[in-house]
Amino acid sequence: METITSEEMAVIDRNCEYYGLSTFQLMEAAGKGLADEVLKRFDSGKLCIFAGLGNNGGDSFVAARYLKDFEIDIFLMGRANNIRTEIARRNFEVLKLSNYNVVEMVDSTMLDGIEDYDIIIDGMLGTGVKGRLRQPYAKAVEKINSSKAFVVAVDVPTGLNPDTGEYVEAVKADLTVTFHKAKPGLLKAKEVVGEVVVKDIGIPKLLERLAGPGDVAKVYRRFRDSHKGMHGKVLIVGNEYTGAPALAALAAYHTGVDIVTLAVPESIKNVVASFSPNLIVKSLKGEKLSLENLDEIVELTKQHHVFVIGMGAGKYKEVVELTNEVLKHASKAVLDADVLVKGIEIPSNCECILTPHKGEFKRLFGFDANDVENVKNAARNVNATILLKSSEDVISDGVRIRTNKSGNVGMTVGGTGDVLAGVVSAFFCLNDAFWSASAAAFVNGKAGDMCFEEMGYNYTAVDVIKKIPFAIKECLNL
Repeated sequence: METITSEEMAVIDRNCEYYGLSTFQLMEAAGKGLADEVLKRFDSGKLCIFAGLGNNGGDSFVAARYLKDFEIDIFLMGRANNIRTEIARRNFEVLKLSNYNVVEMVDSTMLDGIEDYDIIIDGMLGTGVKGRLRQPYAKAVEKINSSKAFVVAVDVPTGLNPDTGEYVEAVKADLTVTFHKAKPGLLKAKEVVGEVVVKDIGIPKLLERLAGPGDVAKVYRRFRDSHKGMHGKVLIVGNEYTGAPALAALAAYHTGVDIVTLAVPESIKNVVASFSPNLIVKSLKGEKLSLENLDEIVELTKQHHVFVIGMGAGKYKEVVELTNEVLKHASKAVLDADVLVKGIEIPSNCECILTPHKGEFKRLFGFDANDVENVKNAARNVNATILLKSSEDVISDGVRIRTNKSGNVGMTVGGTGDVLAGVVSAFFCLNDAFWSASAAAFVNGKAGDMCFEEMGYNYTAVDVIKKIPFAIKECLNL
C-alpha cells in the first residue's frame, strides 16, 4: 500500500489550494467518501460523531449530511466558536441550520452516561497528534473503546501518531477511512486501526508532485529562541568570475540564512567584497583555486552547514579535483555550473544537490534530460538530488520526482542560476536535499514572476534577489 507522511500531505493540501483545487472541495470529497464506507456496511441505526475542532471534524460534518437515514448525535469537542478552520466552520453551520443534534463538550464529565450507539465516527484529532491526549479527548477515547459500537476513524484514529504508529492511548477502530494515500503509522498499528480503506479525494497526479507554497512552508525555519547561525551557515567558494558567487551569497541571505562566507582567491577578494557590505569574504592563497587551497577550504567547510561551488569557477581540471577532495569532508554540498562535468565524484558521506541546466546535464551524464525518468535515473546513479533548471524544472533524488512551473522567460538573463544556487543552499542548511531543492525552485521562479509583474521581462538577477523575501512571505501567508 502506497503511503504518504502527514507533513507531505500538508504540502499537497496547501499546493492544491494555491493551484485552484480548494481545501473545501477536498473536504467535501473526504466526507462523502467517509459516508460511503459507512453506507456500505449499514443502512440505518443510531450513530454518534465525536468531532474535533479542526478539519477532521469538518470531514465528519460533511459525512453527517450524507447519512440522512441515521439517527445522529454530534459531540463537538469544545465550543463551536473555537472551530479552527473556516471550511470546518462552514460545514458545521450547515448542520446547525439543518437542526442536527449538536452537543458542545466543554467538560469531560459531560461524557458520563452517554447512551449506546450502533456506530461511532471518530473525527476528533487527525494527523497532528503526538504523545498523551488532553481532556476531554482522553475521556472520549475511553468511552469509545468501552462501547460495543462499530467504530470508524476519520483519516487516523485519535491518539495515533500517523507517521510512526506510536500511541499512548488511542481510539481502537474497526475501520479507518483515510484519504489520498495511507499514512505510514496505519500500517504499523493494526491493533487500533482495524480495516484500512483509502479513499480517492480527487487530487490529480500532477498536483501531487507539483512544487508550490506548501514546499516552502515545509522547509522554511525560524526559531523563536535562536542565536546567530541557527538559521543556517553557508560557505560559497568562488574562483574566476566575481559576480556569480556574490549573487549566490546575496540570494542565500535574502532566503533567510544567518551567515554566508565567500571564500575566493586573494586576487579577487576586494572586488567580491565591494558588491555588498553584507558579504563576509575570506581570501584563499593564490591567483586561482587549486589543491593548495584544500586544507583552508576543508577547515571552513567544518564551520558551515552547506558547501557551495561551481558558479563562476571556470572550467579548470584543478577546480574539479579540489571539489572532489573537499566533498570527502563535507556533509552537505550544492554543485553548480562549472563543476558539473565528468570526473566529479560524490562520496557517500555527502548529501548533495546538483543544479544543472539541460546542457550541463548532458555534459555530465552523456544523455539528454528530455524525460523526467532520465533525471530520476541520473540522480539514482550519482546518489544525489538533481534540480534540472528548465522551462519546467524537474527535481529528483532517484526515487521521488517533483516538478516546478513557476518562473518565466525573463529568467534567461545571466545570474538567475547563481541566485537559485543561493536559495537552494539556504533551505538546505536545515532540511533534506529533495525538499530543499523543490522549495528553492518554486521560490526562485516565484520571485522572477513578481519581477515580471512589476517590470515585464527586462529585469536582472539582482531584481530577482530583492523579490525573494516577498515570494517567501506570500507562500507562508497562504
